[in-house]
Amino acid sequence: MCTAVVGFDPGAEVPLLVAAIRDEMADRGWERPARHWPGHPDLIGGRDTRDGGTWLAVHAGAGTGPRVGALLNGWPGGGRTPRLEPTVPDRRRRSRGHLPLLMAEHGKLTLSGTELRRYEPFHLLGADAASAVLYSWDGRELTERALPTGVSVLVNTGLDPEEPRAARHTPLFAATRPSPGADTLRSAADPARIWGEWPRLVDAAARGPARTGGLGPGPDDPSSLVARADLGGGRIWASGSVSLVACSPREARYAFTGAPGDPEAWRMVR
Repeated sequence: MCTAVVGFDPGAEVPLLVAAIRDEMADRGWERPARHWPGHPDLIGGRDTRDGGTWLAVHAGAGTGPRVGALLNGWPGGGRTPRLEPTVPDRRRRSRGHLPLLMAEHGKLTLSGTELRRYEPFHLLGADAASAVLYSWDGRELTERALPTGVSVLVNTGLDPEEPRAARHTPLFAATRPSPGADTLRSAADPARIWGEWPRLVDAAARGPARTGGLGPGPDDPSSLVARADLGGGRIWASGSVSLVACSPREARYAFTGAPGDPEAWRMVR
């Protein structure tokens, strides 16, 4: 995942709202959000069919209250296109897609330094109705940062307000942050009743110019929420799906689209 909009207000009836856009190689297989992991029966998320992990997991709340774990690959400052060369040798490398499962299951990141060094750089959001924390691993050091009350836009350089996506979209999403009540959260069948204008903002971005990193096609818009980069040899890096999550202290709701830009493609996840 490459962009996550997080609305966090611990004093609201529904304190946590997330809109998360997944950028990935277009030919990498995935499955729609469901309970895909027998070892984690309370977790719901989309499944990466290559490595079995996910980009975002939601704990359904049994016993502990709902939680979210969401992954963004870490890039160097100013990076706008995916880094293709791994920095961890194959024999040691672990898929970062397992990290959201650990975060949603346990509510915190408890890997040792030796374990961390098996992962490429990442930013990992762990959030619930009481807190929202971003863990960032650059290959050498792990940092932990509490997100402020309000709306934050997380990108591949982390909580980076000067990054073009964050600078453009933080005020737009903050101005339209929805305030659903607990009853609406529980009963709504239409994503717009919970997330308000946020699905429309994402769809509008998907129909406009994309971040290409200068690799085309079309003009490069580094502030766009969506990506489309031609990496050559038929390889396309693009925004292929969007997840919406909302959490109160007792309940979580999840909506999903595998066709960003199509307002009719949104579906609530059971």
